[in-house]
Amino acid sequence: MKVAAFLTAALVAFTSPDIASAGMLAQAQQYAGLHEVKNNKRLRTALGINPARTPWCGHFMGMIARKAGRQPPQSYSFARSWLRFGAPIKLSYARPGDVIVVRTGRNYHVGILSALSKSTARVIGGNQSGRVQLSYFSRGQVVAVRR
Repeated sequence: MKVAAFLTAALVAFTSPDIASAGMLAQAQQYAGLHEVKNNKRLRTALGINPARTPWCGHFMGMIARKAGRQPPQSYSFARSWLRFGAPIKLSYARPGDVIVVRTGRNYHVGILSALSKSTARVIGGNQSGRVQLSYFSRGQVVAVRR
């Protein structure tokens, strides 16, 4: 039964990136509000690492991609590795559910686009102020959109 469900999810992901992207957004929203310390046991079980001690935005995205039937990049724990995920999309064509990679100083962060305005990208992701939450990033910080 699990194999059939996985194959169905994989088929949907490869035949319809839009549906797969929406699936990733829905999966991420199920974890909204979980904190790396207050909800450590649940996050540790889901991620396979201790989020209170390890940068975990990439780990969170890897888990979400797999739950949505997608294959995360090989080094998914590093936010920068998500520059190779799926297909590249121009920021002007980004839609909710697309993977967003942003640059924050010398570091990278990865999450899922929830909404896009003229000046900001609203992103849900892990390790945003120590929890899974919606955060706003300037459009100028977005270095990649992947679907």
